[in-house]
Amino acid sequence: MVNKKRIVRATAALAAAAIISTGLAACSSGTSSTAAGKNITIGMNSGLVPQFQRYAKDFDKTHKQFNVTVKAVPDDQATYIQGLVTEGLSKSLPDIIFNYDSLNTTLNSNHLLYDIKPWLDSGHDGLKASSFESNFLGQYKVGGAITGIPVSADTGVMAVDETLFKKYDVPIPTSTWTLQEMYSDAKQITKASGGSVYGIKTPLGDASGLFNYDPTLKAYGSSLYDPSTKKFDFANNAGITAWTQLLAPYTEKFGTPYSQANNNNLFPSGQAAMTSLSTAGVASLRSTVKDTWDLLPFPTVNGTPTTGGGSYSLSISAKSDNKEGAYQFMSWFYSTNGGEKAASQDGVIPATSNGIKDGAWLTDAPAVPKSFVSTVKYSVSKAILPDVLPASIQPKLVPALQQAVQEVVLKGESVKTAFTAAQKQLNGQSN
Repeated sequence: MVNKKRIVRATAALAAAAIISTGLAACSSGTSSTAAGKNITIGMNSGLVPQFQRYAKDFDKTHKQFNVTVKAVPDDQATYIQGLVTEGLSKSLPDIIFNYDSLNTTLNSNHLLYDIKPWLDSGHDGLKASSFESNFLGQYKVGGAITGIPVSADTGVMAVDETLFKKYDVPIPTSTWTLQEMYSDAKQITKASGGSVYGIKTPLGDASGLFNYDPTLKAYGSSLYDPSTKKFDFANNAGITAWTQLLAPYTEKFGTPYSQANNNNLFPSGQAAMTSLSTAGVASLRSTVKDTWDLLPFPTVNGTPTTGGGSYSLSISAKSDNKEGAYQFMSWFYSTNGGEKAASQDGVIPATSNGIKDGAWLTDAPAVPKSFVSTVKYSVSKAILPDVLPASIQPKLVPALQQAVQEVVLKGESVKTAFTAAQKQLNGQSN
């Protein structure tokens, strides 16, 4: 998961993409690498481009018949999706598409993703579905198809600037902290600094990152969507309690203001004492944070962990003319001595049974932050993965929640009124 704040952006309704059918049999009939094409293009989230450029160079060393190009894709989800649809219609999509758990059904419904299940089932190029953790791989199953392979078993974590905690005489928190303790620390730092330092970069952000709030909703006894009733139910009594807590850094002004929701430089620059991120974002902090800092798990609520989890994946474009070459890159990337080895320095935890238990990330992780391994091991074991929503409703969720957040933070509406209205809108009910 990159920082999931950068990955998971506002979801928007999509224009339907035309279906261009491509038979699997034609692509899996032993096509040679040369015939499959020398050029492989990878469209990647901008925060991950430097890493994947390094991976591409490593791949090229042992696969000289290929030329891999990595290009950045938009961070904003709505812009990204519309770009994919447009590129799909013009047949200019990358061979490998950046994908992630809560976006998969939407991309698949627009006929942008290629079903690789037959290849995984047959062990083509050494990749087998059985090697991957079923909960993470399951996020990329749609019907009988598998449309992506998770890159990393990502979880939410909290980064803590220990230099700022010491400066403002606030005890450094422990891994067993609660949500209220995290808020108390943030309030103390905000007050002691005279407002020059934000105690916390408000984890809710612009409400585009499900891992920042879905587990908290569940910890309070609510949820986003009830598959049994096929209704959104996040504005029940438990949900309103959860949203009130999630919005507290905004409404009580001890966290960053809404205008800074997508400013990812506040923690590295020492302007915020704490920030939420995914494990995939740790690598970038190592190179940008100058203060002494460490990682902690997400805090608990009434003894219940609020650690979110998820993944981003590599998916093959349904429109690619070089699916075989793309799959060869993926086969290398998910191999122990290939991409997994190269990615271990970036904090990538392979979403495979062996990778989680015995991967190089356990022994090869850099010394900073010191609690990386212990925090990630705990967080992976406690991670609550987002529920897979039907493709017809998934694009509507985040925009409705973002509007509700804005109603509360920017217009002073009550939490109950704003989120009840959002729930009714999503459920097709009149106000």
